[in-house]
Amino acid sequence: MLGPVDGRELAATDLERVALGTMAPDFTLAKFGGGTTTLSALRGKKNVVLVFYRGYWCPYCIAQLKEMRMLLSDELRQDTEMLVVSIDDDKGTQTAMSRITADGQKADFVFLSDPDHAVIARYGVLNPAGSRRGIPHPATYVIDKKGMVRWRDIQTDYKIRPTNAEVLTAVKALPAR
Repeated sequence: MLGPVDGRELAATDLERVALGTMAPDFTLAKFGGGTTTLSALRGKKNVVLVFYRGYWCPYCIAQLKEMRMLLSDELRQDTEMLVVSIDDDKGTQTAMSRITADGQKADFVFLSDPDHAVIARYGVLNPAGSRRGIPHPATYVIDKKGMVRWRDIQTDYKIRPTNAEVLTAVKALPAR
């Protein structure tokens, strides 16, 4: 079953819902290129940087994801998975990926599609004023190997994003085990 494991009845916009120190809501979403990704399958194995972005058409999102390609060192990549979620279908995701990698530098993200914005709503980051149906407020979560939210940045101004330094500080602060 794709989407969130629980909480489908919750309000779609509640920016405080997924608070620091709480378990990240579990979900399964379709992965670009085929297959699915389930957040809880990474528990005990990897930390997660979870990014909700507005879509392939958003220049601020593309700029953020271009920057995030350089976030993790090879050493940190062994312990940390980057999941990026939007409502984009495969065609939109391919467009985003092409824009992000236009300079030839690879993006080591797992692109996930939430076309019905069920996971976006479960995390409470749905933008009700968005000009496109189902887009999220830009949001970034750092989740430890136990599935606990250790850091987050949620913006109601789509032009503001966390810096790589801020996200990297949060990732490096996670317990080694």
